[in-house]
Amino acid sequence: MRKLNKKASIVDLFFIAIVLAFFSVAVLIGVKVATQFQENIASSDVFDDAPDAATYTNQAINNYTYAINSGFLFLTIFFIIATLALAALVRIHPIFIPLFLIALIFLIFFCGVMSNIYSGVAEEGVMTTTVSRFAIMHNIMIALPFIVGIIGIILMVIMYKNYQIG
Repeated sequence: MRKLNKKASIVDLFFIAIVLAFFSVAVLIGVKVATQFQENIASSDVFDDAPDAATYTNQAINNYTYAINSGFLFLTIFFIIATLALAALVRIHPIFIPLFLIALIFLIFFCGVMSNIYSGVAEEGVMTTTVSRFAIMHNIMIALPFIVGIIGIILMVIMYKNYQIG
Protein backbone atom coordinates (compact mmCIF):
# COMPACT_ATOMS: atom_id res chain seq x y z
CA MET A 1 0.00 0.00 0.00
CA ARG A 2 1.39 3.39 -0.98
CA LYS A 3 1.89 5.86 1.83
CA LEU A 4 0.46 9.30 1.10
CA ASN A 5 2.64 12.32 1.65
CA LYS A 6 0.65 14.60 3.98
CA LYS A 7 3.05 17.48 4.36
CA ALA A 8 2.20 21.13 4.59
CA SER A 9 4.57 23.59 3.03
CA ILE A 10 4.81 27.02 1.54
CA VAL A 11 3.12 25.67 -1.58
CA ASP A 12 -0.06 25.33 0.47
CA LEU A 13 0.03 29.05 1.21
CA PHE A 14 0.39 29.69 -2.53
CA PHE A 15 -2.75 27.65 -3.23
CA ILE A 16 -4.61 29.35 -0.39
CA ALA A 17 -3.82 32.77 -1.87
CA ILE A 18 -5.03 31.69 -5.31
CA VAL A 19 -8.25 30.16 -3.97
CA LEU A 20 -9.08 33.19 -1.81
CA ALA A 21 -8.38 35.65 -4.64
CA PHE A 22 -10.38 33.69 -7.20
CA PHE A 23 -13.27 33.14 -4.79
CA SER A 24 -13.44 36.80 -3.76
CA VAL A 25 -13.40 38.13 -7.33
CA ALA A 26 -15.99 35.55 -8.41
CA VAL A 27 -18.24 36.50 -5.48
CA LEU A 28 -18.03 40.20 -6.31
CA ILE A 29 -18.91 39.61 -9.94
CA GLY A 30 -21.67 37.14 -9.06
CA VAL A 31 -23.34 39.43 -6.55
CA LYS A 32 -23.10 42.36 -8.95
CA VAL A 33 -24.86 40.29 -11.63
CA ALA A 34 -27.52 39.16 -9.12
CA THR A 35 -28.08 42.75 -8.00
CA GLN A 36 -28.52 43.89 -11.60
CA PHE A 37 -30.95 41.01 -12.11
CA GLN A 38 -32.93 42.07 -9.03
CA GLU A 39 -33.03 45.70 -10.16
CA ASN A 40 -34.32 44.64 -13.59
CA ILE A 41 -37.04 42.54 -11.97
CA ALA A 42 -38.06 45.49 -9.77
CA SER A 43 -38.28 47.89 -12.72
CA SER A 44 -39.88 45.48 -15.20
CA ASP A 45 -43.54 45.70 -16.17
CA VAL A 46 -43.68 41.94 -16.64
CA PHE A 47 -43.63 41.32 -12.88
CA ASP A 48 -46.46 43.72 -11.99
CA ASP A 49 -48.69 40.71 -11.34
CA ALA A 50 -46.12 39.31 -8.91
CA PRO A 51 -44.96 42.21 -6.71
CA ASP A 52 -43.24 39.86 -4.30
CA ALA A 53 -40.67 38.81 -6.93
CA ALA A 54 -38.48 41.86 -6.35
CA THR A 55 -38.81 41.53 -2.57
CA TYR A 56 -37.87 37.86 -2.57
CA THR A 57 -34.88 38.32 -4.85
CA ASN A 58 -33.66 41.20 -2.68
CA GLN A 59 -34.03 39.04 0.45
CA ALA A 60 -32.16 36.18 -1.22
CA ILE A 61 -29.28 38.47 -2.21
CA ASN A 62 -29.05 39.91 1.31
CA ASN A 63 -29.16 36.49 2.98
CA TYR A 64 -26.56 34.98 0.68
CA THR A 65 -24.35 38.06 1.00
CA TYR A 66 -24.17 37.60 4.76
CA ALA A 67 -23.58 33.86 4.42
CA ILE A 68 -20.83 34.28 1.83
CA ASN A 69 -19.12 37.01 3.87
CA SER A 70 -19.09 34.85 7.00
CA GLY A 71 -18.19 31.78 4.95
CA PHE A 72 -15.15 33.56 3.52
CA LEU A 73 -13.85 34.17 7.04
CA PHE A 74 -14.52 30.53 7.94
CA LEU A 75 -12.77 29.33 4.76
CA THR A 76 -9.72 31.46 5.49
CA ILE A 77 -9.45 30.26 9.09
CA PHE A 78 -10.02 26.63 8.03
CA PHE A 79 -7.24 26.82 5.43
CA ILE A 80 -4.85 28.35 7.96
CA ILE A 81 -5.60 25.78 10.68
CA ALA A 82 -5.34 22.88 8.23
CA THR A 83 -1.99 24.13 6.91
CA LEU A 84 -0.58 24.60 10.38
CA ALA A 85 -1.85 21.21 11.56
CA LEU A 86 -0.30 19.45 8.58
CA ALA A 87 2.95 21.36 9.15
CA ALA A 88 3.22 19.76 12.58
CA LEU A 89 3.59 16.38 10.84
CA VAL A 90 6.67 17.46 8.89
CA ARG A 91 10.25 16.95 10.03
CA ILE A 92 12.70 19.01 7.98
CA HIS A 93 16.32 19.92 8.68
CA PRO A 94 16.79 23.57 9.73
CA ILE A 95 19.41 24.10 7.02
CA PHE A 96 16.53 24.79 4.63
CA ILE A 97 15.28 27.86 6.58
CA PRO A 98 17.04 30.37 4.26
CA LEU A 99 15.42 28.76 1.22
CA PHE A 100 12.06 28.88 3.00
CA LEU A 101 12.53 32.59 3.76
CA ILE A 102 13.42 33.36 0.14
CA ALA A 103 10.34 31.46 -1.05
CA LEU A 104 8.23 33.28 1.57
CA ILE A 105 9.39 36.65 0.23
CA PHE A 106 8.33 35.65 -3.29
CA LEU A 107 5.02 34.37 -1.91
CA ILE A 108 4.35 37.65 -0.11
CA PHE A 109 5.06 39.48 -3.38
CA PHE A 110 2.67 37.11 -5.19
CA CYS A 111 -0.01 37.75 -2.56
CA GLY A 112 0.48 41.46 -3.13
CA VAL A 113 -0.28 40.89 -6.80
CA MET A 114 -3.40 38.86 -5.88
CA SER A 115 -4.49 41.62 -3.50
CA ASN A 116 -3.99 44.21 -6.24
CA ILE A 117 -6.08 42.15 -8.66
CA TYR A 118 -8.87 42.06 -6.11
CA SER A 119 -8.47 45.80 -5.43
CA GLY A 120 -8.64 46.52 -9.15
CA VAL A 121 -11.97 44.74 -9.41
CA ALA A 122 -13.28 46.15 -6.12
CA GLU A 123 -12.41 49.78 -6.88
CA GLU A 124 -14.33 49.91 -10.13
CA GLY A 125 -17.13 52.47 -9.98
CA VAL A 126 -19.87 49.91 -10.57
CA MET A 127 -18.61 47.63 -7.78
CA THR A 128 -18.53 50.07 -4.85
CA THR A 129 -21.99 49.16 -3.54
CA THR A 130 -21.24 45.45 -3.95
CA VAL A 131 -17.91 45.68 -2.10
CA SER A 132 -19.55 47.53 0.80
CA ARG A 133 -21.64 44.41 1.49
CA PHE A 134 -18.52 42.25 2.00
CA ALA A 135 -16.57 44.01 4.76
CA ILE A 136 -14.88 40.86 6.10
CA MET A 137 -13.88 39.55 2.69
CA HIS A 138 -12.63 42.98 1.62
CA ASN A 139 -10.46 43.39 4.72
CA ILE A 140 -8.97 39.90 4.35
CA MET A 141 -8.13 40.45 0.70
CA ILE A 142 -6.60 43.88 1.29
CA ALA A 143 -4.40 42.43 4.08
CA LEU A 144 -3.63 39.17 2.23
CA PRO A 145 0.17 39.75 1.94
CA PHE A 146 0.40 40.57 5.64
CA ILE A 147 -1.74 37.57 6.66
CA VAL A 148 0.24 35.17 4.47
CA GLY A 149 3.52 36.60 5.78
CA ILE A 150 2.51 36.01 9.40
CA ILE A 151 1.15 32.53 8.67
CA GLY A 152 4.33 31.74 6.69
CA ILE A 153 6.54 32.63 9.65
CA ILE A 154 4.38 30.53 11.98
CA LEU A 155 4.49 27.70 9.44
CA MET A 156 8.28 27.90 9.34
CA VAL A 157 8.53 27.67 13.12
CA ILE A 158 6.19 24.68 13.26
CA MET A 159 7.90 22.83 10.41
CA TYR A 160 11.45 23.26 11.65
CA LYS A 161 10.84 22.81 15.38
CA ASN A 162 10.29 19.06 15.03
CA TYR A 163 13.82 18.30 13.85
CA GLN A 164 15.96 16.51 16.43
CA ILE A 165 19.65 15.80 16.15
CA GLY A 166 20.62 12.24 16.94
